[in-house]
Amino acid sequence: MGKTYKMSNFYETITQLSHNLSISEKQEIFDDIFEFLQSNFHIDALKIYLKKNGISSSVFDNSDEENSKFFYTYKTKLTNSLELTFGIIFKNENKLDDLKKDTTNINISLDILSMNIYTKHLENTISDILIIDLLTGCYNRTYLNHYIRSIFSLALREGKKIAFLKIGIDHFKAVLDEFNYEIGDRVIKKLSEVLKAGIRDSDLVIKVSNDAFLVLLQNIQEEENALFVANKLIDTFKKEKIVINLDTGQVLMKTICVGITFYPKDGEDLDTIIKKSDIAIREAKNKGRSIAFVFSEDETSKIELF
Repeated sequence: MGKTYKMSNFYETITQLSHNLSISEKQEIFDDIFEFLQSNFHIDALKIYLKKNGISSSVFDNSDEENSKFFYTYKTKLTNSLELTFGIIFKNENKLDDLKKDTTNINISLDILSMNIYTKHLENTISDILIIDLLTGCYNRTYLNHYIRSIFSLALREGKKIAFLKIGIDHFKAVLDEFNYEIGDRVIKKLSEVLKAGIRDSDLVIKVSNDAFLVLLQNIQEEENALFVANKLIDTFKKEKIVINLDTGQVLMKTICVGITFYPKDGEDLDTIIKKSDIAIREAKNKGRSIAFVFSEDETSKIELF
């Protein structure tokens, strides 16, 4: 016989678990779900698949192929485009037969737990929206504010510099005035692609405003390396052709300027670094198109900012 539950105790248990999962700060709650199912239904392994817009992906699987012969499958539809499938796995057929004699409690459990999974899915999606720029896929200022302290700490501990490259499109307002915001978006997206392709995996591209990016080059040995990267990005982008009109083949070619600062030399906090990066790029733009300018207290002390 399968395990028999007193309904009041069972509902109390699953309700308490659901509440604990809902207030948990952990991004992954699947281990807790498995432990509950293992304790209450004696399962041996668990598979969970999320089907989104017709495409399925595994979100949890602690099964062993050699001991995954006996399955109980349960599907629950979360929305019109989201569906969860639970694969409850037993090592022997007797345990599966016991479960099948009364599936009411496990089905109720999976229905309730599926809502916890759905809630976490929404939280993760919202979290991505909060820290990722939707147009370019780059991290935004919120992400930088959250993680910069650990980035600074690592650099200090290892005695390394971080180069900050403030990158802006030359005369970007003219693009909007002559064309429209859709064309402006194409220019920004193309620039983001050039920046991401032109740096190392350990570096970061942050979109800090509508038409400006901040590139963090971590573990810089020599300041000249940052200037080299900046000029490489400038040269690469000015060769890019942004299609304006597919029918006529009309293209637009733009340029960028770069203002460069270094941590910790130019500042020991993010606000100071960004302020000096703004000064550096303003000086670069004052000198013309496709210019990289390294911040210097002596060189910028005479700059009239406003």
